[in-house]
Amino acid sequence: MNPQKILSPSSYKLFGYSFLILFFELALIRFIPSNVRITAYFINLVLVAAFLGMGIGMLRVKGKKNLTQFFPPALLLLTGACVYFSNVLVTAPQVEEAMFAIYFDLSPHSKKWGMVPVVSIFFSLSALPFITLGYSMGKEFKNFPALHAYGINAAGSLAGLLIFSLLSHFSTPPLAWFGLGGILFLFLAGKQQNSAVSIICLGLVFYLIQNLYQKDHETWSPYYKINHYQKPDVTSINVNGSLHQYMINFSPPFDFKNSYSSKVKQDYKLPYRLANSWEDVLILGAGSGNDVHLVLEQGAKNIDAVEIDKAIWKLGKDFNYQKPYDDPRVKVHIDDARAFLKKTKKKYDVIILGTLDSQTLLSGMSSIRLDNYIYTTESFRSVREHLKPDGILILYHMSLNMGISFKFAKILTDVFGTQPLIHHEKKHRLFNFTFVAGSKAEFVNDFGYYFKKLRDNDPIIANLISPPTDDWPYLYLEHPGIPTHYLKAGSIIFLISILSIILATGRKNLKETDWTLFLLGASFLLLETKSVTEMSLLFGSTWQVNVLVFASILALIFIANLFILRKGPFDKTRIFLTLFISIGISYAVPTHSLLGLPLAGQWILGALVTAVPLFFAGMLFSQIFATRQEPTASLGYNLMGAICGGLLEYSSMALGTKNLYLLALVLYALAFLVHRREKN
Repeated sequence: MNPQKILSPSSYKLFGYSFLILFFELALIRFIPSNVRITAYFINLVLVAAFLGMGIGMLRVKGKKNLTQFFPPALLLLTGACVYFSNVLVTAPQVEEAMFAIYFDLSPHSKKWGMVPVVSIFFSLSALPFITLGYSMGKEFKNFPALHAYGINAAGSLAGLLIFSLLSHFSTPPLAWFGLGGILFLFLAGKQQNSAVSIICLGLVFYLIQNLYQKDHETWSPYYKINHYQKPDVTSINVNGSLHQYMINFSPPFDFKNSYSSKVKQDYKLPYRLANSWEDVLILGAGSGNDVHLVLEQGAKNIDAVEIDKAIWKLGKDFNYQKPYDDPRVKVHIDDARAFLKKTKKKYDVIILGTLDSQTLLSGMSSIRLDNYIYTTESFRSVREHLKPDGILILYHMSLNMGISFKFAKILTDVFGTQPLIHHEKKHRLFNFTFVAGSKAEFVNDFGYYFKKLRDNDPIIANLISPPTDDWPYLYLEHPGIPTHYLKAGSIIFLISILSIILATGRKNLKETDWTLFLLGASFLLLETKSVTEMSLLFGSTWQVNVLVFASILALIFIANLFILRKGPFDKTRIFLTLFISIGISYAVPTHSLLGLPLAGQWILGALVTAVPLFFAGMLFSQIFATRQEPTASLGYNLMGAICGGLLEYSSMALGTKNLYLLALVLYALAFLVHRREKN
């Protein structure tokens, strides 16, 4: 291909629109849950909506209507919906899955909506901006040979990921994200837009965003919008508009004995008498510093305080009443709790797990929550290994769902060989359950063996308990299975997607659906999802790990595409077979075998296990994509397949995450059979 064409204005536009698509995907994944709390548990559906929008937009490239001009109005409509639903009480089910959402900033006139309708509305509205961006990208895409266009697309997506990650690192607010994205759109769209309409709509978007937040006590971390409200005795820390934690003044200038602070302090210190020593203490989920202060007051000499969210730690450092993070005995680690346990060889007298329950998912591709991997059986084994012979584990948790408490009791019994001591506080404050486990944890007043039937190994009770594991890390689900609200939302989303595809292509053109590219899209998304969860398990659920994984995937796509351009074509049957073998190996390699390796070995083998299937999958896509006469439409169908992959990811709630490899293998096998029929 002529190098001048690669550096043409069209290539810059293709790069720019690819940049914008991924940039706005990430921005909306952060922005929507900050206003509509319940969507934090469904942020992977924003990604699915983006796939639907892009797919429709690319399928409409041959249409006469210029869709580029509708991006600013579509973004304004979505922003307006966020403003409206920011003052709506969305009821969350608690039967099949525990979801934490306590609202303190709603007006007395707020309305009540059901969760499934709200999720469905935001799925539909989130797709609209990506229809216009997908159309705009598709218009430039068709100006290049398929693989050259796909390479530029991958490079632009990677740039969008890195720039947004940089903005997240510096805790920039949404106004910065949408400001940068809006200015770039105005520049790229040029004459393809009504400039006056675009400027007015984007101006209104900026106005709504600017007036939506209370900047005087607002911080943006890579995980949440964080607000704090300080009073003399307590500071509440809210994330995405819902209560997350309290920062307590344990030495107020008023009558402390009968105060709320005094009662909270008693709750915290209740298990302290069970510890034999406070020489070395580890606090996982140190948050704003309540545990840190009380442990210092207890006489601890060396404290490792682990907190995943730097912004929450910073609030504790700056505003905690007792300033515990300024004490030289405290060493702070901004890291995932599970990852820290793997990195340190130190053993502790006391390990404290604060109320680590998060209110978001670990990534936009997964249904696993940010804190899920710290509450698995394997994780508690790691905790036990880091205890000294007479050390104890103290676990605080807020578990209104009694099934969660049963799970903790079952896990700790299995891991420590004896049932933990348990204190249940009916008139709870920050938490209602305190668990204590360890070889020296002996019965005392206020603690007991709460679950007698579990202690007596009642088979009926035992069979009803599904403790989370690294393969099924769903602490907040009652048992393996897809909860009804996900099935309802998924069905509506699937119906919306099907109807949208029919409207975009016409029923007659459905017969020309590129089923091979469709199946490749569905299976590749499952491989991506499994890569994210696998690497989060190996190296932590931090946003930095997620950025590294996504960047690596985009780089692999680019390299595989370049490899086909330079060295191809290859025999596709051999690529299929190699892909099947690599997926089979990834499925067969147990994750716990990697966890036992040194850190360098985990990086090398973990990368191989996840990257090799992705590389061959990228090669396969590029090889087949290069043969398409209508690459823009084929890529649209590939994105439609990714929608199915995104919905199929929820099957991990029933089957476990490891079986996503098998599901991807089945879809690739179907793609192989369909492709063979194409050739014949």
